[in-house]
Order: sequence, then C-alpha cells, then structure tokens
Amino acid sequence: MSLAALTALKIGTDLLSGFTAKKASNRAASRAAEAAEFNAKIIERDIDLLTRQRQIINANFAASQGRNARAFERDVQGAARAGFAYAGFDLSQGTAIEVLRENAREFDYEQESEEFNNSITNMQIDDAIEETKLQAELTRMTGQANASGLRASGTASLIKSIGSAGATGMEYYRK
Repeated sequence: MSLAALTALKIGTDLLSGFTAKKASNRAASRAAEAAEFNAKIIERDIDLLTRQRQIINANFAASQGRNARAFERDVQGAARAGFAYAGFDLSQGTAIEVLRENAREFDYEQESEEFNNSITNMQIDDAIEETKLQAELTRMTGQANASGLRASGTASLIKSIGSAGATGMEYYRK
C-alpha cells in the first residue's frame, strides 16, 4: 500500500472515529435526559398521593366536626340538662347554666384545637408537595446537565478527530 493510501486511510479513520464518538455521545445524552424525566415523573407521582391525603384528612375533619357537635349536644349537654332537671334545678340561671356554658367553652376549645391541628397538617402537606416539585425539577436539571456534558464530550471528540485528520493531511502534503 502506498503512503498516500495509508494517509487517506488514517484521515478517514480519524474522521469516522470522531463522528462515531459524537453520535454515541448524543445517544447517551438523550438517554440521560430520558432517565431524568422518568425519575422526575416518579417523584411527581407523590404530589398526587399527597393531594389525595389532604382530601382524605379534610373530609375526615369535616365529618368529625359535625359528629362531635351532635355528640356534644346529645351526650354532654343533654346529660347535664337531664341531671339538673331531675334534681329540680331551674335550668335558665345559676349553677346549671354555668355548667352548660363551661361545657360549651370546653367543646369550642376542643373544636378550635382540632381545626388548628388540621390546618397544621395541611401546611405540612403543602410543604411536602412543594419539596416534591423542587426535587423533580432538580432531577430534570441534573439530567439536562449530564446530557449537555455528554454532548460536549462528543463534540470535543469530533473536533479532536478533525484536528488529527487535518494534521495527518498537512504532514503528508508537506513531504
């Protein structure tokens, strides 16, 4: 084989190597971006679960508020009224009405406490949803950064192989 043929073969293999490396890097970059998107979607699935959790908690809270009010009136206040009335006390004034009012204040406090706890739970769920969104976005950004790095690596390989092929060609024509 002649020197010209060997030089042409070297230039061709250098260029082929660069284009192959670039193509492989682009495929790897595409896979990295796909993997990051897949992981982000898995993370975002938790947002739906947290939203459902909030709906269940709020539905239970609403049901419990109504049930508690009925039970309080029926059981606690009813028992107090019945006890005082049975003992012959006037229920419109005095100790009997004070007991009923104290019971009502205690009930109101318990209801407000439950409402406060429910609002804290909702805030915690809101925070978890926001954190989940940020994790998904970070996963996407990491995947994009990896993909960009892989593409840059492929471009660098292509440029290097073109440079090598050019240098080989220049060397041959100098002789």
